[in-house]
Amino acid sequence: MRCWQQLTQPPHQTLTSARKLSTYTAYTLTRLVTCMPLTYFDRTTEIRSVVEALRHDGAVVVTGVVEPCLVDTIREELRPRLDKSGLDTRGDFNGDRTQRVEASVLCAAPSAADLVDHDLVVRVADEILLPHCAVYQVGSMSAIELLSGESAQALHRDDSLYPIQNAGMELQIGVMWALDDFTEENGGTRVVLGSHRFIRSWHLPDVSDWEAAVMPKGSALFYMGSTWHGSGANRSSATRAGLINTYSLGWLRQESNQYLEMPPEVAARFGPRLRALLGYTPHGSGDDQIGNFRGDCPAWVETPPEPAWCDERGQVGTAADAKRQTGV
Repeated sequence: MRCWQQLTQPPHQTLTSARKLSTYTAYTLTRLVTCMPLTYFDRTTEIRSVVEALRHDGAVVVTGVVEPCLVDTIREELRPRLDKSGLDTRGDFNGDRTQRVEASVLCAAPSAADLVDHDLVVRVADEILLPHCAVYQVGSMSAIELLSGESAQALHRDDSLYPIQNAGMELQIGVMWALDDFTEENGGTRVVLGSHRFIRSWHLPDVSDWEAAVMPKGSALFYMGSTWHGSGANRSSATRAGLINTYSLGWLRQESNQYLEMPPEVAARFGPRLRALLGYTPHGSGDDQIGNFRGDCPAWVETPPEPAWCDERGQVGTAADAKRQTGV
């Protein structure tokens, strides 16, 4: 059940009457109170159910997606980079006690390819993103390890880097993989259910009604790019690690430049679907393509490997079309 919370008075009383009304309207629309908890499914659940929950709530968890042994391997591969330079990205947003690998994740942990290119992720991304693009792509990859004593991260939305919002169009989705058991005590990712319906405005919405994703390692938290979320505080005595992959519409600029992070000679080590997800394939088909390439590249995928990615909506007409249009 969801309900609207009425406000007794609009915020920012010093504004003009017109701006007060506009602000109050936008502010009220963001006060969608979540009365239903985060939905959890296991890996045998039909994709349709996962997608419906994601669209409805803005976030959903699927537990036990991959085996713990794969997670342990990925953690071992990430360890040297985390220990060497994990704290280089410290700051107000990233935290002072959070270690990160934010560039060339697959170079550090090639086994993570099984998460980035996982069938479940692709099927969910197909449903959310393909209505608005011919093919989507990896936007960014980040390994994150919260050290004991880390404070909570500021809640945020991932798609704010794109200066556009169209109702019903998600620009990207995120997938947080649990490399450890996620609990509220160790800083499991917090999500504000229903916040993907918030209207973008010049003020920050009320995001106080959040819930922590509690899930065993090997599970995945799916969330919309427009869903407000962030790491929780790690009040435990142990570390908590996760891997975040984002996927954006194929006609948008990637958040991280995958062609530099994963140059052709490195990307060529992976299968065609993952190479396409990294951006080594054109968007569209026929004469309407973005990012086309003619030449020799070991990583290039000329034809998208997934049938659903071979979209021909809005393509340039053929010679036969031209004859019909001119009456010849």
